[in-house]
Amino acid sequence: MSRPHARFRLASALTLAVFSGLGIAAASPALAAQSVAAQPAPSDALTPLVDCVQDAPLGAVAARTVVLGYRSTASAPVSVPAGSGANDLTSGAADRGQPSSFDPGEHHGVWLLTLDAAAEPALAWLLGATTTDFTSAPACTAATAVTISTPTRVTAGATVSVSATVTRMLLAAPGSGTVAFALDGGAPVVAAVSAGGVARADLPVSAAGAHTVTAAFQPEQGSGLLAAVGTAAFTATAPSAPLTVATDSVVAGSTSVLVTVARSSTVGDATVDVMTADGTARAGADYTAVATMVALADGQTSATVRVPLASRPAGSAAVTFFVLLQRASTAVTTASATVALPAVPAATPASAAGKTHADAAAAVSSVLPPDDPTAGPGATAATGQDLALLFGGILLTAGGILGVLGLVRAAGMREART
Repeated sequence: MSRPHARFRLASALTLAVFSGLGIAAASPALAAQSVAAQPAPSDALTPLVDCVQDAPLGAVAARTVVLGYRSTASAPVSVPAGSGANDLTSGAADRGQPSSFDPGEHHGVWLLTLDAAAEPALAWLLGATTTDFTSAPACTAATAVTISTPTRVTAGATVSVSATVTRMLLAAPGSGTVAFALDGGAPVVAAVSAGGVARADLPVSAAGAHTVTAAFQPEQGSGLLAAVGTAAFTATAPSAPLTVATDSVVAGSTSVLVTVARSSTVGDATVDVMTADGTARAGADYTAVATMVALADGQTSATVRVPLASRPAGSAAVTFFVLLQRASTAVTTASATVALPAVPAATPASAAGKTHADAAAAVSSVLPPDDPTAGPGATAATGQDLALLFGGILLTAGGILGVLGLVRAAGMREART
C-alpha cells in the first residue's frame, strides 16, 4: 500500500472515532436522564389523607376546618418542604403550614387547616404525585380514626400485646363499639372499646420475620359514627437460647468484679435486668450496687457488667454478695451468681513485742549493728587493745625496713673494696 493511501485510511479512522465519541457523549445525558427518571422520587411514597371536614357558618363567611393526615410506604422518614411543588395547596398560597417531614406508616390528625369554603371551594392538597380534595371527606362529627400501638420487635413463638386507640376528629373518643385485631390477615380477635376509646388484644406470633397488625373499628349500631381501620408493622425474631450469669474470682486488692451474661447460641435478641443484692457484704460499704439492663443482639453470645468494689479496712472478714438476673425476655438457666470477697489481713505491729526500755535505748545510742563485736560492754577496752596492736605492727614494719636497707648498704661497700 502506498504512503498516501495509508495516510487516507488513518485520517478516516480518526474521523470516525471522533464522531462516534461525540455521538456517545450526546447520548450520555439522555441515558443519564432516563436512569434518573427510572428511580421514583421519595415523595412518591406519600399519599395525603383527608380525615374529615367540618363547616361552621360565621355570618357571611363559611369557615371550613379540614383535618388531614398522610400515609407513607417508605421505610424511613421522608422530607418534602412545604411549597416545593411536591407539597403544595393547589390554589392561593402553596405553603400554609402543612407538615414537611413524614414518618413511615399511616398517620391521622397531623394537620388542621381552616379556610373560607366560599372563597376556595375546590382547594386540595398535592403531596408527592397524589392530589386529594376536601369535598368527599366525611363530617368530623362522624369520622373516626384508629391508631395502633405495638412493640417494634418481638420474639417468635410468643405473643404480642397490641392496643388500638379510637378517636373522633375534634370530638371526644367513642366509648363503645368493638375493634377486630388480625395478624397478617388471619382470624380476627375482637375486643370491646373502653370508655377512653382503647381496645387491647394479645396475638400469637408463630414465625420470625415481618408482620402486619390490622385493627378495624366497628361503631355501635345507631351511633352515627363511621368505621375506621388502622395498621402497624413489627418484626419477630427467632427465640434466644437460655441465659446464664457468672462472675470472675476476686483477689485481695481488686477494685471491681466482672459479671458475664451469656447464652449458648447467637440466634435472636434477648434482654435481661442485672441487679446486685446484699449477702454478708453490704452495698455502699463493700461494693457499689448495680441495676442495669443487658441486651444481646442477634449474633451476640455474651455481654459484661462491671461491679465496683470498695477498699475494705485491714482485718475485714470474708463476705459475699449476689448478682441476679430478672425480667428476662427469654428463658434463664442460671439466675444468680455469688461474688466472694476475701478477708483482708490484719496490720503488722510497727515494733516487736517484749523489748525493754534499756534495749531500745542501747539500740538508739549505738550506730553499729547489734551483732558487731565492738558494741556493748567492754567496747572501750577492746578498742585500746586494737590500738596497741596497731602501733606494734607499725614499729615492727619500720625495723624490718631499716634492716633491709642495712644489708643492701653492706653489700655495696663489699663490692667497692674488691
